[in-house]
Amino acid sequence: KYINFPIIMLKFIKKLFAKEEIQEEKIGLNELESWLNEKTKPIFENLDNNINQITSKINDEKQKVDENLKILETAKLQNPKIPERVKTIMEGNRDAFIKKTKQFFSNIDTDYNNYNELIEKCNKVNHEIDSLGKGTARSYQILNEFFAREAENVARNIKNIENYSKDIKNSIKDNKISIINKIKNDIESIKNKIKLKEQYSDELNNENNNLKNNETKKSETEKKINEIKSSSGYEDYRKLLEEKENVKSKLSGIENRIFHDFSVLEKALKKYAKIALENEKLILDYLSNSIITLIKDNELEILKILDSLKNAIDELGLDDKKKEKSLEKIGELDGVYLMKIRDDFGTEKQRLNEITSSIENNESNNELESNNNELNNVKTNIENLNNKISNLNNELEKININKLKENLANEVNDVVNSKIIIS
Repeated sequence: KYINFPIIMLKFIKKLFAKEEIQEEKIGLNELESWLNEKTKPIFENLDNNINQITSKINDEKQKVDENLKILETAKLQNPKIPERVKTIMEGNRDAFIKKTKQFFSNIDTDYNNYNELIEKCNKVNHEIDSLGKGTARSYQILNEFFAREAENVARNIKNIENYSKDIKNSIKDNKISIINKIKNDIESIKNKIKLKEQYSDELNNENNNLKNNETKKSETEKKINEIKSSSGYEDYRKLLEEKENVKSKLSGIENRIFHDFSVLEKALKKYAKIALENEKLILDYLSNSIITLIKDNELEILKILDSLKNAIDELGLDDKKKEKSLEKIGELDGVYLMKIRDDFGTEKQRLNEITSSIENNESNNELESNNNELNNVKTNIENLNNKISNLNNELEKININKLKENLANEVNDVVNSKIIIS
């Protein structure tokens, strides 16, 4: 049969150069770092080989510079007849240049425990080269006038060290070491976030249970309060409260009445107090707090004062209307009236104390107060728990583990040309 050789050849070539399809892998997060180490092992081996080659060149350069510095140190002047002063300047600058250059090369250290440490050492070398350049610029310029070739050879050694240092940093950068280290940090970060999410979830379950218990307690307490309010004991308590308000109203009425009585006499009594100095304090007390002063005035000394006021009324300079009202009120404030005011106030005050004591000792009142306090505490707990639960839910929503794993898988796939799914 006739075979179309060019077509067969074309298919063969296409198959030869076709990219092999990457197989998808599912890898657990806990196994990912070991898997990554295995996949990136050739990268690190290749990098270490490159670094070893470069550091070997650095060591060779250190030997070369020793030789070149010895040549510079023993180099003879082409024109030995130059002035001694110039020779002295040249020798001083040659010694200084050689000393500083030797010190620089002796400080070069390429041993390292990790790549970050090596990068720091390379940065240090570059920094020291800048310092060396600034510190020897004058010396190098002078030496170049006398020993141009020898000085240039040393300068070339220094430049080579600078280039090798940059080569090391570029090798580390080109091999994506920083990205690989970031991936390893991201693996640990996701593990920590998974733990944190589990911690939040456990805490959320606990707080939801606490909320449920508090809501149950709230319902039970409200039920108890309703039962107390429906009891006969609470009805007695409510009646005591009403009676207490009535008694307080009566006390207030008595107090206002006696206050009004002495308010009518205020102007007359104040004028009289300036005359009757021995009674001034008692008069002012009656004007300030009539009912309390009346209760304390056991002998009703006020009656004598009112009688004296009546006799001296014409001497006080009151107008006729005020004098007439004052005399009328003095006539009303006799012993019977004042004693009745005092007795009525005392009786109502005693009744108020009895009612207050009964309220305080009322079992329904005590139970109601206790349950109301309990209800307020439970309501506060529920409010705090709802806030805490809301905050926990917000924190949980922020931690999207699937998204973090997806982003991490993309980073890994880019670095090692894989197609993984992190489980």
